[in-house]
Amino acid sequence: MALKRRLQGVVPPELLDKVPTSFEVVGSRGGAVAIVEIPPELEQYKHKVAEAIVGMNKHVKAVLRKMGGRTGDYRLYNFEVLIEGPTEVLHREHGYYIKVDPTKVYFSSRDQTDRLDVARRVGEGERVLYLFAGVAPYAIAIAKFAKPRLIVAVELNPWGFRYMVENFRINKIRNAVAVHGDVAEVGPLFRKKFDRVILTLPLGAYRYLPLALDCLEKGGVVHFYHTGKAEDPYREAEEIVRGVCPDCQIVGRRVVRDYAPGVYKVRVDVYKR
Repeated sequence: MALKRRLQGVVPPELLDKVPTSFEVVGSRGGAVAIVEIPPELEQYKHKVAEAIVGMNKHVKAVLRKMGGRTGDYRLYNFEVLIEGPTEVLHREHGYYIKVDPTKVYFSSRDQTDRLDVARRVGEGERVLYLFAGVAPYAIAIAKFAKPRLIVAVELNPWGFRYMVENFRINKIRNAVAVHGDVAEVGPLFRKKFDRVILTLPLGAYRYLPLALDCLEKGGVVHFYHTGKAEDPYREAEEIVRGVCPDCQIVGRRVVRDYAPGVYKVRVDVYKR
């Protein structure tokens, strides 16, 4: 609503309801980048929207417009640059730091509450496998708020791997190992070696659920992420779990955040008997 108020008198009254109600800010007071979705009806006002965002957040140095969904092997968004500036930032959440460039590797600041929730479920001495780790934000949260024996984080994107290693260094994490590789190739090397597997990719992770379960010892848990419609957000994820592992037990459910209009990103915690 604040953005809409700033654009009154700039955007015609009949188009004000098209102004985004929110946007994502990645970074901190030392410098941040804003990511916004702007509908085609506001095409001629897109730079005014960007200027209003900077006016609301003085630490924002660059504004990116999200164009379509995530694509490619590295699951990246395409962006239109509305205000040029540095896109590599140091993002702070819950007392730890995440160095990232959202134009080079996927990262969402909106998942930070879920990261904390997962970290608080990790038992002392657990071995954790983190697939499709990106810059490893869940690994950092777990290392800071739990006492795992080991965290192994796997990422294919070379930029993701680079930032992951840097983030482990920045946060002084000693019990995490960064692996640069394809989950499909690396995963089978970890058969029955972990107590917990994190599978955060919401679109397509279901294809790797059998692999994730195979990496668990009995009594382990997979945090499986998927998308679901608002009227029954967990239905499809739970059907996938039952189809892959009829003997597994669903021990937790969580709506992580909005994903698209009428669609949520959800987490289902799967216990392997």
